[in-house]
Amino acid sequence: MKTFSFSNLPPLRDFQFLTDSSGYVLTQSGQLYQFENQRTTLVKTPEQFVVSHFYFRDQMHGAVVGIAPAAERPVRKATVGVAALPLLLLAWLIWRNYRGRSIRNWRTHLGLLVVSGALTLSCSSAWQRYRVPDPGSRYANVLTQPLLTQPFFHHYVGNKGQQSFIALTHNQGGNWQTQLIPSNFYPTALTALDRTYLVGTYAREQAGTVPLHGDGDIWLYGADAAPTPQLAAPARHRPYCIKMSRGVTGFLVSAPDSALYVFGSDRMPTLPSTVMSATPGNIYVVPTSLKPPTKLIDAPDTVDVRSLSRADNGDLWTTLAGRRPYLSHGNLGYVALPTKKLLRLRAGQWRTVVLPPFTSFEQVEFVPGTRAGYALAEKGEMLETQDDGDTWHPLPNLSVHKMHAWHHAITWLQGAEANQLVLCQTPVKK
Repeated sequence: MKTFSFSNLPPLRDFQFLTDSSGYVLTQSGQLYQFENQRTTLVKTPEQFVVSHFYFRDQMHGAVVGIAPAAERPVRKATVGVAALPLLLLAWLIWRNYRGRSIRNWRTHLGLLVVSGALTLSCSSAWQRYRVPDPGSRYANVLTQPLLTQPFFHHYVGNKGQQSFIALTHNQGGNWQTQLIPSNFYPTALTALDRTYLVGTYAREQAGTVPLHGDGDIWLYGADAAPTPQLAAPARHRPYCIKMSRGVTGFLVSAPDSALYVFGSDRMPTLPSTVMSATPGNIYVVPTSLKPPTKLIDAPDTVDVRSLSRADNGDLWTTLAGRRPYLSHGNLGYVALPTKKLLRLRAGQWRTVVLPPFTSFEQVEFVPGTRAGYALAEKGEMLETQDDGDTWHPLPNLSVHKMHAWHHAITWLQGAEANQLVLCQTPVKK
């Protein structure tokens, strides 16, 4: 076990080990540092935005994402889907021409409205040919629709004036190539497949003067044909995108099954419907080739998935948010739940896991290549399993804030000031 104390730094938000004694840390205020043993070096990041997430493929190559918030918070207002605009326009034309025009013109516009509505309804059911139930689980559906698109922009009116950014480095942060993400959603997750960076977004996860909005996407950056030849030469200002129709809270790249697991909120309905917006599920399983078929898995209770990990025996483990969404007068809100559940998906069936006296959990993490797993309880207690989650026991650690698996080790952030890292090797499966 190795412990790294950074008493000279403010509280940390996240961290990443690249060797057993070096890596990067991000403070809660968005400052990025490189560390080697106990020594830290400030990495100067672009000034256009505040860094919220980072990921390094190796010591030299990495990316940071974040937002430049709007100068003034926009006034709270409702949003209308783009697909509904033609219907509203026709309705306005009918109203405008109704007064002082003949009933014949009114009927003409009414006919156009009926035709437009029929076209919308026909488009809204076209997605069904891309979805079939998963024979292995009643909680999953297999999707066959192509993944990659190149939209111009994805906008949420509540985030008006906000800008999202990504910056790439090839020399440990000595220089950055900064790009504007074509969306004003919040970047909420960052990882890489080979040399391609994936940015997960969530339109608006937290409540405030602006309504919540559970939409999101995955944006892909990098000219790497390893996942798919389409990515070899992307347009700089029109990156490839996977339309999620749900907010993204995290990624898991799983080597044993060559899969990318995307987790977050449940679906955000759209008009017309798409296979993603019409299919329930808060876990999206994508082959690392980024080609269909894909799979949507629905964890119970329509609650955001906050963490996800895959045990060595193939079971999926998740922790859920402590809130459930509801709609009130067209606005999305949340009601608090008494606990944050720990769930296990085994043989296609979900089961709630309770580890007395602990009933509420923030995170779960299994170490690849071992049978070891770790659960983080709500007040910072840490539990361990050495048999793929069949039995658990508490560890003598207090004030743990976050965990990450790294190679055959578990690493975590701890301490009252959230500025101490621990790396602990776990037994490799024999």
